[in-house]
Amino acid sequence: MSEEVPFAARRRALIDRAVALFSVDRRFAAGWLEGSLADGSADSYSDIDLHLSVDDASWDEVWRERRGIVERLAPILAATEIMGAFAVGFLIQGPVKLDVFFERRSNLAAPRRIAVKRLWGADEVYDQLKLGDDLGRSEIARALQYSVLGFLQGATWPVRLLARGQVNTFLLGEIMLIETGIVPLMLLERDPRTFHRNMFTRAKMLTASEHREYTRLMDRVMESVREGKRAAMRDVSIEIMREFCALARVAFAQYQLEFPTLVEAEMVAFFEREWPLE
Repeated sequence: MSEEVPFAARRRALIDRAVALFSVDRRFAAGWLEGSLADGSADSYSDIDLHLSVDDASWDEVWRERRGIVERLAPILAATEIMGAFAVGFLIQGPVKLDVFFERRSNLAAPRRIAVKRLWGADEVYDQLKLGDDLGRSEIARALQYSVLGFLQGATWPVRLLARGQVNTFLLGEIMLIETGIVPLMLLERDPRTFHRNMFTRAKMLTASEHREYTRLMDRVMESVREGKRAAMRDVSIEIMREFCALARVAFAQYQLEFPTLVEAEMVAFFEREWPLE
């Protein structure tokens, strides 16, 4: 058995400390993990998504003191509020990445949760949680459409970046299109949750043949930039665009969405006609 890496050891120790401190605090009726540490997709470098059930009578006090409460675990290096939730993202001394979600007891039944790993608390708390990985077709379709159309509306950026001499930014953009555009589309048929997963967990879920294609595209775009060959950058960008559109068309049809019919031919023609070769 391989030795636990330092990051995972610090993460485990912080979770143990959180249980020891917060499970005896009457304001927190229960605590559990969600995210990759709960659904089985975690690796040694996954972060912590800690959820704390807060009694309604203590809600105002807990939310007001949220940073001080977490600092009982260890000194906080940096923190930021997580938009759209009563939650704060922390970098804890160590370092350890910790996101803490404060949940009012009376609201526990509202959200659907993919997976929960129980740390402490009575059965009556967990009985309120609505579990299940069925996000519903409408939610999956919405995420699919948002992702694909988001990339396509910005599809002119490779030409614009290279024309401005921003070669490294071009490389970053192509990598992100492969990582967060093509990879989830590869996974969608067998993993409807793909657009709701952490982007850093998805590539390791690819099949062997999918991973070879993923690696091939990554290698091609990095080689083209490393060698400074603008024509090669154009050719791999066209290939990436074609593959992205092919996967997206299949996915859109599966979810009864209308894929924009003109975009692929228009973009390929644009790349071939206006690519900055010098």
